[in-house]
Amino acid sequence: MKSKRDKKLEGDIGAFIKQYRRKAQAGWDPNDRSYDRKLEERIKHMSPEELSDLLYGSEEDDKQE
Repeated sequence: MKSKRDKKLEGDIGAFIKQYRRKAQAGWDPNDRSYDRKLEERIKHMSPEELSDLLYGSEEDDKQE
């Protein structure tokens, strides 16, 4: 069972990724992204396993369903 904290972090990461990978708009500066820099740093410091579990779910979550 995921905690509220994990569910919120999943949502925050999903929104971050959408903003981060957004295509540049014609006539706009391609570096005009306005995403959460604190969340970016938090993601950079996560272990690959932790990030993967948040993005794709963990094996424990699959067993509980």
